[in-house]
Amino acid sequence: MNRIVDLLMVLFLPLLMAYSLIGETFHEVTGTVMLVLFVFHLILHKRWWKAVMKGRYGAYRAFDTVLNGILLVLMFAQPLSGIAMSHRLYTFLPLTGIAAAAREIHLALGCWSYVLMSLHLGLQTGPMIRGMARGRERKPAKQWAVRIIVLLVSAYGVYAFIKRGLPGYMFLQTRFAFFDFGEPVLFFIADYLAVMVLFAAAGYTIGKLLKNKKEKQSE
Repeated sequence: MNRIVDLLMVLFLPLLMAYSLIGETFHEVTGTVMLVLFVFHLILHKRWWKAVMKGRYGAYRAFDTVLNGILLVLMFAQPLSGIAMSHRLYTFLPLTGIAAAAREIHLALGCWSYVLMSLHLGLQTGPMIRGMARGRERKPAKQWAVRIIVLLVSAYGVYAFIKRGLPGYMFLQTRFAFFDFGEPVLFFIADYLAVMVLFAAAGYTIGKLLKNKKEKQSE
């Protein structure tokens, strides 16, 4: 169940970033489903949250906890700002005069959520890969092939990150989302998937470095 929820969230992320390209109604429906999935995600990981105040904190656990705490705030603030500017599903709510401010906040939070969720995805990939590989023969050729592919996609992800103007959205330098309506939606999604791979790779690398640091300190 946990993996299904996580997979659906990963699939919905690039779609949510497409916004006008997929239509406002679909965007609001997908955003609502994403919020529901996130709540399920929290419920499925309630044991992790209960243990936050217990045990010792090393560099890896501290980084993971801070990242999760920020994501917790963002993943509730983002849909709330979306509801405040809704033109389709939530027009029955008495929210007037705040749509302009909510739009700017929603745009920035959406980009931050996308980047940090991708980072979180990469951070959790390390333990998952180690668990799947335990007891299996490691094939260096296959490992290097995967690394090269991830490196190439990440390199393009840097270009896509700049090309799509994410830094401007994240730091409120660009206050309106710009879309090329003549561009195929698949090209847009492909760019955002490359950005996801970029930050997931960064999260995986950070996690590995922090884990190695912990192992060296325990020697």
